[in-house]
This record gives sequence, structure tokens and C-alpha cells, in this order.
Amino acid sequence: MAAQPTAQTAAASASLNAESVAAVLGCLRTALDAKDWQGSAAEVVSEIGQRLKCLRVSIGWVAAGQLRIVALSDGVVLAEGQAIPELNQAMLEAVHQHTTLSWPQATRNAVRITLAHQSLFKLQGLGGVVSVPLAHKGRVIGVITCERSVTSDPLAVRVIDEVVRVAFEPQEVRWLEQLAEGLAPLLYLRYKLDRPLSERVRAKAIVLSYRLKDPSERRLRWSMLSAIFLLTVGLLWPMPYHVSATARLEGAVQRVLSAAQDGYLREVHVRPGDVVKAGQVLAELSDDELQTSRRARQAEVAQQENSFAEAFARGDRAQAAQAQAKLAEAKAQLGLVEQQLARVRLAAPFDGVVIQGDLRQQLGGPVKRGETLLTLAPGLDWRVILEVSESDVAQLERGQPASLRLAAMPGQPIALVLARVTPVAHSTADGVRYEVEAWPAGKGAGLAGLRPGLEGVAKVELPARPLLTRWFMRAWDWLGMLTWSWF
Repeated sequence: MAAQPTAQTAAASASLNAESVAAVLGCLRTALDAKDWQGSAAEVVSEIGQRLKCLRVSIGWVAAGQLRIVALSDGVVLAEGQAIPELNQAMLEAVHQHTTLSWPQATRNAVRITLAHQSLFKLQGLGGVVSVPLAHKGRVIGVITCERSVTSDPLAVRVIDEVVRVAFEPQEVRWLEQLAEGLAPLLYLRYKLDRPLSERVRAKAIVLSYRLKDPSERRLRWSMLSAIFLLTVGLLWPMPYHVSATARLEGAVQRVLSAAQDGYLREVHVRPGDVVKAGQVLAELSDDELQTSRRARQAEVAQQENSFAEAFARGDRAQAAQAQAKLAEAKAQLGLVEQQLARVRLAAPFDGVVIQGDLRQQLGGPVKRGETLLTLAPGLDWRVILEVSESDVAQLERGQPASLRLAAMPGQPIALVLARVTPVAHSTADGVRYEVEAWPAGKGAGLAGLRPGLEGVAKVELPARPLLTRWFMRAWDWLGMLTWSWF
């Protein structure tokens, strides 16, 4: 006979639990249906007030270390998020203790501080008050406070007649705790998504200020001081500034030796890198045809001389004049052949270095008139060509100092002075580059072993400017160009 009441009690308990879960899910669905976070809080307090028949239900939210009331079931919330002071204190009491507080207490064994709840209970003439914290990931983010009273609310539109005179029952408190457990992450997520940027920044700033005041956050304070110091130095302290560019060594004057006529390459006496003297023979072309042509012209000159002598001896002036004209023509053609023979040998016009023209693989091969055979550069007179990026060329001008280090002599800097910034660009594998001409000046100008063709890196010195200022100007230029290209 005793088993039957037990079964009925278990069934009633299961039915009550199912009803509680359904009510919790109904409140969560109501919160999700709202347009924004503020609407979710307002809908939830209204739903709780109707289910528990409360005089007033409030939700307080912790933002930037401060508790602010965001929703009241009676709708009376001031602009600063404040209601009556006793309600704020009761909420703070539950937040600080991180536990559910109620008055009158359901059990006498629990030792809790409930002074603020008692004050609210007495001053407002309530029948019961309970506060349940909203916790997310171990941190209290808000609190739900419910009030019951037999007294009508003077701020409400209508008098609430359905309230009861009893305190909150333990099962009602447990239902509120279940609701708070599911509601906290939902409200937190909607709050993170809906709050404006200004409020986010303000909250971060307040949290940071609290952490800086915390004696245990010594590492954070030192990090902040270091960041402020570096920022100050970067904004105010001028630092050396230079523009880097790849550079190559060239002769100040380059002389091209080309073939004076069509022919065949007979001999080559030099190769690239050889040092030559002025007048030294560098290469020779085949002169067989020219020698034959010279002998023919010489014979023709001798023949015209004999014809002139015979006509002059006979006194035939007409024949003598004709022979004299042909003789002059033959001598002119002979002189042309002699000039061509003289140009068969390519001689160095000055002391210098052969920088181009390896002709040893072309011996016996034909060459065309005007074809480039060798290129010479003075051995002690040279210049430097810098390839500057298009983003840096606007900062360069004539007369600026620079320094060069060659890959062949990295330990020996060479002082330079910019002589000319060419306005013509050319494309390379690294992007668009402008050529800037520089001349040696001062230290390293007369180093031994300098030869045209050597490459290295040059740095053009510019006026000192703060580091962050330079970065800001570059970012500003890049942003301006990006904005122009898009809009």
C-alpha cells in the first residue's frame, strides 16, 4: 500500500521537472526571438514575472567592472541604468558572493551575507526577494533579481493583484538557477555582437586600468611602460634614414670599337678584363682583298703617270690633261684603300680596360661593317649607377651623399655623391627601377682593384626623421594610392 503514494510522488516530480524544463526552454526561445540584446533582456524579465507572479523582475549587467541595470519588468529604468539604490546593492551582493541569495532564506544552515536583500525587503515591503547570478566561463556577467510583494507598484500601469504573500519556494529558486545557467551564454553572445565599438573600447580601457592598479600585474605595468617609451622614441627621436639600392660600377666614358668594313676576323690580342695601353693593337681583320686592291691601284697610278709623261713629251696638252685627271683619280682610290688597310687593325684610343667583347670564339668568322667588336672603359675614371625603387626616387636629388659597398670588397666603403636622377624607368625582376648616376668623392675613390662591372649595394643618406613618422608617411602614401585606385 505504501508503494502507490511513492509512485505517484515520483510521477508528480517528473511531471514538475518536465514542466520546469519546458518553461526554461520557453524563456530561451523568447530571448532568441527578440531583435537585439536589450530586447532579449526585456522579454526575459517579462516572461519570468508572469511565471513566478513577481512584482518586479530585474536584470543587471556587469560591464567594464560596473553593474548596470538593463531591464526591468515594469519598464522603469533611468538613463544611467540605475533604479532604486537598494536594488543595486542587492544585485551587487549576489555578484560579489557569486551565489544565489534570497530573503527570507529557504534554509537556515547556509551562511550568506544578505544585508542588502534584507534592506530591500524591509524598505519596499516585499514578501520575498531572490537574486541569481548569471555566470559565463566562471565569471559573473550579470544577475537576475525577482521581487514579490502584496503592495501594488505605484509606477506600474495597473495594480498587480496576483502576487502572493509568501517567499520564493526552493523549487522556484532552482528553476531560476536553471534558467540563469542557460540564459547567461545566450545573453553574453548577443551582448558581444550588439554592443557598439565605443563601448567595447571603453570596457577594454577600464579593464586595463583595473589591471594596472593590481599589485600582482607587475609584468603588465613594465610592458606598458616599455611600450610608451618605445612609442615616444619612435615619434620624437630623429633616427638616421637612408634609401638602399643595388649599384654597379661603370666606366665614366665607354668607347665602342666596331668593324670599319665587311671582312673576316683574323686575330684577337685581348679579352674582357685585360688592361691595355693607348695605341695597342687589340684585334685585326683579314686584309687579303685590300692588299690585292692596293696593288691594282698602285699599278693604275703607275700607268697613268707614264701616260702623262708621254703626252707631255709629245706636247699633246689635251692628252696630258686627261692623263693627269685619271692619275689624280687613281691616287684618290689608292688613298682610300690605304685608309681601309689602316682600319683593319683595331687599336686602343686610351689607357683602359676591356669590359666587353670576347672574340676568341669568332676567329675566322665574318663581321659586318659597324658591328660592335670591343668595348673599352678608362681604368681610373668610373661612375656608379644606382637602381632605385619608384617609391623612393622622389626623395633623391642631385648632391646628396651616399655610400657604396661592393660585393668584391665588402669591408671597404666608397663615398659617393649623386650627380643625376634619370627620369626614365625600366622594368626588372624586382619591379620598376630608376637609374641614378653617382660619382666617387672622398673616401675609397682611388681603391686598387676597382673595375667596371663590379656590383654592390649603395645607401643614400637622407635627413634624419623619427622612425614612426617614416612608417606613417609610407602607410599614408600606400593608403592614398589604394583609395585612388579603388574609387
